[in-house]
Amino acid sequence: MLTAVRRGGPGTLLDPVPNPVAPSAHFLNVEGLSGLCTPGLLGVRRAVEDCFTERAMLCVTGASGVGKTFAAHAVLAGHPAHRSCLLSLPSRPTPADLRTAFHHALDLPGPPPDDPGVCDSAVLDALAARPRTVVVGEAHQLSPAAFEYLRYLYDSLPDGLCTVLIAGEGGEKTLRETPMLTTRAALWCEIRPLDADLVPLAARRLHPLWHQATCAQLRRLNSDFARGRLRRWALLTHQARHIRSTTPTACRGWFEQLAARLDDRSIG
Repeated sequence: MLTAVRRGGPGTLLDPVPNPVAPSAHFLNVEGLSGLCTPGLLGVRRAVEDCFTERAMLCVTGASGVGKTFAAHAVLAGHPAHRSCLLSLPSRPTPADLRTAFHHALDLPGPPPDDPGVCDSAVLDALAARPRTVVVGEAHQLSPAAFEYLRYLYDSLPDGLCTVLIAGEGGEKTLRETPMLTTRAALWCEIRPLDADLVPLAARRLHPLWHQATCAQLRRLNSDFARGRLRRWALLTHQARHIRSTTPTACRGWFEQLAARLDDRSIG
């Protein structure tokens, strides 16, 4: 389990992520919201670099809202575009869905071939042409046949294939019980919620709005609602900005109104 964090250089702890990340990777499109180099993101960055070098598989796990998918997208945003292969998959994808996703992610010409063998040959040729980092979200939803397809691609390439499998809450058990991963997953990286002592600084770097709140207020919001999960901090920021823009007394009492919304569970 990776827990160490590299300090210094691009992406120091709680700095903004150094490269623009696609809007689709963000939970909410909140104006002024920054992506942060959390301990989890820095751990994923190191693990991806190691697995890319070794052409190995990496499993990224963690509770809902801690930033697993964002971390993978943020890390790859710092790499040349030709190194990334971000698969867009439906819920509970089949091998046919994986073939289609690879075809599009690798920017292969024309529609995906109807013949699975022809499609596989084109995908393998593209993967062999240059090293890639393949990212599979919600990997715990993959069927045994879909896992077998990933194994087929991995084993068909002489040097292997860097593959990042992201598992949601409760999904780690599924990945650990998947036979093909027992010998091919070089690293397991768990992203955990932010420690409480990091929250005040993280919130203020996440959005300028939180500069106006005291450390005690930020700790209260974290304890009552966010619990170290930046997805929830993004939701809190969205709600706070809405209060300030629509309520006449927002400039003076916006924090109290936000706390009241937490009390009546109307924030989500």
